[in-house]
Amino acid sequence: MKKQTTTLLVSLAIVLLLTGLLIFLMARFQGEGGYKEQKDAEGQEQGIPLLSMSVQQINTIHIKNPSDDFFLVNQGEHFVVEGLEEVEASKLNINNLTAILADLTADRELLDLSAKQTLGDSAQQLSQYGLDNPSYIVSVTSTEGKQEVLQFGKRAPDNKSVYLLYANKVYLMDDSILDSISKERYSFLDNKITPTEPNYEEAVIILSGAVRPSPITIEIKMLEKQDEQDTEEKVDSKIKRQYTMTTPQVQTITKESALKVTEGLFDIYANAVEAVSPTPEEMTAFGLDEPYSIVSLQVDGTDLFTLKASEPNENNYVYLMKDGSPQVYFVSASRLSWLTIQAEQLIQSVYVPSQAKDLSELRVTSQNESYDFVVSGQNGELKVNCNGQEVDGKLFESLYQTITAIPPQSMSSQESNLETVLTMNIFYLDKEREDDLFELIPTGDGSVLISFNGESRYTASQNIVYQILENCERVLQGKSVSVLA
Repeated sequence: MKKQTTTLLVSLAIVLLLTGLLIFLMARFQGEGGYKEQKDAEGQEQGIPLLSMSVQQINTIHIKNPSDDFFLVNQGEHFVVEGLEEVEASKLNINNLTAILADLTADRELLDLSAKQTLGDSAQQLSQYGLDNPSYIVSVTSTEGKQEVLQFGKRAPDNKSVYLLYANKVYLMDDSILDSISKERYSFLDNKITPTEPNYEEAVIILSGAVRPSPITIEIKMLEKQDEQDTEEKVDSKIKRQYTMTTPQVQTITKESALKVTEGLFDIYANAVEAVSPTPEEMTAFGLDEPYSIVSLQVDGTDLFTLKASEPNENNYVYLMKDGSPQVYFVSASRLSWLTIQAEQLIQSVYVPSQAKDLSELRVTSQNESYDFVVSGQNGELKVNCNGQEVDGKLFESLYQTITAIPPQSMSSQESNLETVLTMNIFYLDKEREDDLFELIPTGDGSVLISFNGESRYTASQNIVYQILENCERVLQGKSVSVLA
């Protein structure tokens, strides 16, 4: 009995000892594992540093990608594209790239090629990452002559990372760098074409090019109006502008009309730079040998810039050059408000009316209605009869000024085989002056061609026809005339 008790106590002691040892070992391994996991998590959060240099320490960046092979060179105050030193570089794109390279980090190390393995194994390992034939190679040379080579393979399955070979190791890193290193050299050129609008007292805008029959000149003058209190102390100063078209005819235009030109002159940025110093053959291919549209701006007697643009393509983009600059830009035509503007659109009419007293007759005819206004003068007073009925001279003058000021809606080169729906014949007292003829011809899409003396260049809303006839009837009834819209 005593022997059995002793054996039982020894067994229990052994069990307790083994249990204590097991608990100790588990606690130790868990502590080490937790520490290791914590360190791994911290390392992954911070990233694995690869390059560490300031932007000032970068001398050259050599980029080789599927579409180009070029150098970016640090000239101290700024970078330039080698071979295009005369063209200002894009600070935005340069800064984005150098900021990434100066503090380059990876998320994880995947493979160390310096470890013992066969050559065949190395090639096979690189192949699975797309690094046997890298898509992008970036070589960064420091001012001290040290070269760092970065080779980029294919994207990882997570679609947000890319495989990188650097210093004989394969890493996984964020693929945002690909946006910078996949660009062509022209993408690193500045794409700003025109400056911000300056302050000025006077400006002259000249529009020309194949799209216009003759040049259009617009003069802008600043008029200062001062409001003063009784104390003669200046309390407010408002700047107003006067807009005058001086060619092909002299006429004051509205601010709204002028904005059709001026709002597309300043702060123009290109969608892309297509070429630098193009050859004559390239100029022809771009449609810039005989520019479709040209705009020149002079401010306070100084030439600011001249832009020359091609005809818009099927996607409404143009090629554009600025005088004195070798770049050919690719720009959305929607940004260039002046591109197709014509004189008629600025004066908001295809016809410049005379004074009503200079007329002998105004005849308005549609398919179902006819109004024949006969004009005469008596004792300096305007006398007007329409269809045998006397009408008010002032109302007729308003009618004549209104219905001949048909606002052009858009330029059009189309022709219509449909029947004319309204004609307006204008006859003058001066027999040496030729009569004028308006014809409004429907296009079939809710618009009418405005034919003036046999030439059609614009369309207007078909509602204009009804508004003209309604205004003629209003004058007969002694009512005021409504503006065409």
